Amino acid sequence: MPESTAPPWYQFVDEDIRHRTRATVGFTNEIASRPYPMDEPTLQGFRDRHALIRKFYETTRDVFMASLRDEADPAIADSVLSGQPSCRGREHHLRLADSQLSTPLFFRTDEAAPGAIIEVQCPGSGWEMAEQLHRVYQEFPGDFGKPKHFRGPLLGQVAESMRHQLGREPIVHHLTNNASRPHGVVYTIQGLRERGIDHFGWDSVHSRDCNFVRGHDFYDVRYNNFFDQWLEACEGGALTFDHPPTPLYDSKVIMAWPFWATTRQYYPDEVRALFPHTHIVTPEGFRLADGTWISVEEYCAMGRSARAYYLKFAGHDPNLNWGSRAVFHSGSQSGVAARHLFERILADSRKGRPWVIQEARMYPESATAVTRAGTERSLTAYTKFSGFYTPGGLAAVMALQAHSRKVHGADQTVVSIVH
Repeated sequence: MPESTAPPWYQFVDEDIRHRTRATVGFTNEIASRPYPMDEPTLQGFRDRHALIRKFYETTRDVFMASLRDEADPAIADSVLSGQPSCRGREHHLRLADSQLSTPLFFRTDEAAPGAIIEVQCPGSGWEMAEQLHRVYQEFPGDFGKPKHFRGPLLGQVAESMRHQLGREPIVHHLTNNASRPHGVVYTIQGLRERGIDHFGWDSVHSRDCNFVRGHDFYDVRYNNFFDQWLEACEGGALTFDHPPTPLYDSKVIMAWPFWATTRQYYPDEVRALFPHTHIVTPEGFRLADGTWISVEEYCAMGRSARAYYLKFAGHDPNLNWGSRAVFHSGSQSGVAARHLFERILADSRKGRPWVIQEARMYPESATAVTRAGTERSLTAYTKFSGFYTPGGLAAVMALQAHSRKVHGADQTVVSIVH
């Protein structure tokens, strides 16, 4: 591509965003020069993980509820609910019916390498980005080629899956309060409305008509003025939650349960293998990936290269549990800085605010973006993958590539999808 020729991709996607949302923010990342190349066995791994993630969710829910009913160690539920008032804690959960304790339906993974899940979010952000990239690829087949792996646009699959899951025409209440990309949620809502799915607040439907509620975290769902109405409708079988009314699935601490001695027995090896080694940080220490138990002081005295772990806030407080706000690569810190961080972590731990330590997985590779100026920008990057899942299975895979170890949707993050 000549350096002086700007690709029409950005103009197309900016107009697409403006048309659907009236937002002028445009596409906020850089588009990779080609779709992300992925071989069929790797892609099949993403497909196969859907069933394993659902098994992880179901096992986690069952163990959590057993703990609340005193049928398992109380420390299990306490790792999620410690310090919570009754409206969010034990009493709230024991009142929930089975229909209200369903597992998340639509979710997105973050994978530091294919098969190394570092987080699962319901529904997660970025759905609109995968849809937008698909539309760019579709509009410019001469630049990106014909699709090889996915049968259609992401939002078309979402609409189809909603109808199949509910068994009737969906009427959706989609909450946007805690969305990290509000215009992206609006883009998704409008894309589903174009496919005939009505949304409360956008279409001529009453709040009591809604049969599907979507929210980006428990707090958004719990502190809505329709919450009691939704619980009643759900118990009667007239409404389904995408994100169930529990903070369980907002808490990173559950990724440690397949490894934690208190809960390890409940998880089969194939579920444990979904995640890099993850352990709860305690005042006494924690367990490393090789099985070694180590104290905080011993860990901080190790060389940086030996501290190839992330420290992550693992509770569900949205002030911290948001993006990469409370995520630190301890190998990037001096021993003194690591000790200061652990002082904060242990102080939080004493207040019932858990942190976990997670083995760092990296997937370095080269990436090439085409900028808005029409120039190519090549870099050595770390790649993070996101699998987008409907109740029917894998619907898209997106790759985000950046020079930083904490790959996030920053302005110069290079994005592509498996096409």
